[in-house]
Amino acid sequence: MHWIVGDVQGCAEEFEDLLHAIAFRPDDDEIYLAGDLINRGPQSLETLNLWLTTGARGVLGNHDIYALGANSGRWSRRPDTLAALFDADEAPALFTALRSLPVLVHLPPVGGGREAWLVHGGLHPAWTDLPAIAARINDRPHDDDWLTSSDVTFATRVRCCTETGERSPYDREPEGCPAPFRPWDEFYRGDAIVVHGHWASRGHYRNERTMGLDSGCVYGGPLTAWCQETDRIVQVPHRSQRRPT
Repeated sequence: MHWIVGDVQGCAEEFEDLLHAIAFRPDDDEIYLAGDLINRGPQSLETLNLWLTTGARGVLGNHDIYALGANSGRWSRRPDTLAALFDADEAPALFTALRSLPVLVHLPPVGGGREAWLVHGGLHPAWTDLPAIAARINDRPHDDDWLTSSDVTFATRVRCCTETGERSPYDREPEGCPAPFRPWDEFYRGDAIVVHGHWASRGHYRNERTMGLDSGCVYGGPLTAWCQETDRIVQVPHRSQRRPT
C-alpha cells in the first residue's frame, strides 16, 4: 500500500503508533510524509531516525527548511525543539537525508487509486503544468539559496493567496482568509488530487481536488494518514488524549 502521513513535527511516538495502526510492512508498503517532519514536537531526532528506518519518503516543509538553514548557519536559531537533533552524532547524515527531499512529488495511480501530487503547503495559481514545475523546483541543487527561493517558499508556506500568487500570512480557518486572499486550493483546477499538510487550524479535510492531512498532532490532535489505493483515512490519537486502560 501507498500511504501519505500528515505533519509529524517531532511526534515520534504517534508516528510509531500510526505505523502499527496501518500494519506497515516495509517490504510491501511505501510511506510519504507531507513535510514538517520535525520541530515543535519533543522528538525530532527520534522522528528522523524512525523515518529513515522505515524507508519512508516525503517532501520538505517549512519547519524542515528552518532546521536546515539553522544547521548550515544560513540564519540564526529561533526558539525550537531541535537541541537533541543538532547535538546528535548522526546529525550530519540526518540533515543530508532531509535536504535531499523534493518539494513537489507526483504519485501515479496505483491499484485503482487516484493520481496524486504531494506538497507541504500548496500550489501557486499559475502552476498548471505540474510535471514541468516539479522538475524546475526539484532538479536544482538543494543548497541554501534553493531553500529560500520563491518557488520553494511558496510551495512550503502558502495557505491563502490571490489569483496572481500574492501570499497572506493568515493561518487560521480557510473561511477567514482576508479579501482579496482566498485558500490556495480554490485556484487549483487539475484532475489529480493534491495532498498537503501545513494548515493545522484547517485540520483534515477533503474536497474534489485537494486533501489536507495536517490534523495538528503536535498540538494534541490526531496524526492522519491516507491510503492512495483504497482512499482510506487512518488516524491515531495524540498520546496525551488516550484514556488510561
